[in-house]
Amino acid sequence: MRCVFVGTGGFLGRIDGETRCAFWADEPVDHGFDPKLLITVDLARTPSAAAAREISWDEVQVDDCFTGPNGNVNGTTLGPRWPELRLEGGVYLERGFREMLPAALRPACPPAGLNGRAFEYMTTVYWPHQDDPRAGKRYAGHYAEVLEERGTLARVSVYPPGSSQRPSARPMTMWIDLASAEHCDAGPDSLTEIGTGDAPKRGALFLIAGQLSTGLNE
Repeated sequence: MRCVFVGTGGFLGRIDGETRCAFWADEPVDHGFDPKLLITVDLARTPSAAAAREISWDEVQVDDCFTGPNGNVNGTTLGPRWPELRLEGGVYLERGFREMLPAALRPACPPAGLNGRAFEYMTTVYWPHQDDPRAGKRYAGHYAEVLEERGTLARVSVYPPGSSQRPSARPMTMWIDLASAEHCDAGPDSLTEIGTGDAPKRGALFLIAGQLSTGLNE
C-alpha cells in the first residue's frame, strides 16, 4: 500500500487554524483573488502523521515537507507553520484527495506555467509495517534514459524534476540498480517505467528520496 502525491504551486489565501488553510493553485492576481477557487487542506494530514498513528492512512491529504538526498527541501512547503509563515510554496496533494476536488479546483499537472512530464511532479510513500522492501520509503519522480546495462544495474541519464523538456536541460549520469528498493521504486506495480532487458529505456524513474519516520519507538 502507498500514497501517491501530485505537486502544484500554492498561494496562501486563508488561515483557518494552526495547520488548516486554503490556497490558490494559480497566481491569484490572474483571477482577482477569487475565493471560490480556494482549495482547503489540513497540512497536518501527512504520511508522517499516519505513520505515527495520529491519523489513518485514508485521511492523508498532503505529502510532508522533506529534505531530499541532495539536501534540497522538497514536498509541501506552503503553510502557516512551516518553518514560519510561507505565503507561497509547493503543495503535494494526495492523488485520491486531489481527484475528489471539483474539476474547477483540481490543479493542472504539470502545474500552470511549468513544463515537463506529469510524473516529474509526483512523489510516493509506501506505508510502513508491510511485507515490501519499499515499506516506509519515499520516492520522487524523474525523467530518465538508460544508457548502459549490466544485469539489473544501469547507467542512467536523469533529468532534474520539471526540466526534461527544456532544450537547455543538463541531466546527471549515475549507476543504479533498477531492481533495488534502496535505489528506486522497484517491484510490483511500481511507478518506475524504465528497466533493463525488455523494459522501456526512456520514461519515469522514481528515485529514493528518504525514509519515512514513524514517530514510534518500535
